[in-house]
Amino acid sequence: MTDMKPTLLVALALSGAAVLPSVANTSFFVAPGFRGQANADFAGWEVFTSPTTANSPDIGGSDAVATFTQTSGAGFVTGSGNIYVGPSPAVGSYSVSYDGTAVIDTVVFQVRTLGLELDYNSIGLNYGAGTLGAPTRTELERAAAGGGPGSVSVSSSWTWNLAGLNATDVTITFNAATSDVSLDAAHLDVAAVPEPETWAVISGAGLAAFALWRRR
Repeated sequence: MTDMKPTLLVALALSGAAVLPSVANTSFFVAPGFRGQANADFAGWEVFTSPTTANSPDIGGSDAVATFTQTSGAGFVTGSGNIYVGPSPAVGSYSVSYDGTAVIDTVVFQVRTLGLELDYNSIGLNYGAGTLGAPTRTELERAAAGGGPGSVSVSSSWTWNLAGLNATDVTITFNAATSDVSLDAAHLDVAAVPEPETWAVISGAGLAAFALWRRR
């Protein structure tokens, strides 16, 4: 992560234009408002190259130090670049790791699967000093998919608030609910807590704007 310039922060504080608009991509994922800001990192996976060793981000614009790994299950990479685990009784487990340098404020993770589904209650986030369980899941898309009874394409999103936990690195883990799950794509967005001097700039800009308003 890089430091946000004070002049930019002043402009954002005075204009109120502190976030980017949300934009959906072909996996029905949605960009968090903080993506693209100087205090944010992004990692995206669309074509996996290995089921059992760390996959680096391959989507353009990825700038986070992060990896996606299948940690259990007899899986393989399909011709389209998905990680597929099946048939029964094989069940996959997965890990997404992020290494940062700044204290984390917010983590947003999105994943798309084909075939059968994940165990949505299994998702958790480890931040070194502890573990946060599954937050509220947001379903972004659901549609029937070829491949047999119950086969669907599903896109899901989870958001964790890490404010006050002093975490710089996190690992997200989750499991498939059954066999025949194909991991199609994933996005990871991480926003850092602004440095103290950054908060001072924001506060100063706010006070200056208030003083100007009072003098009107």
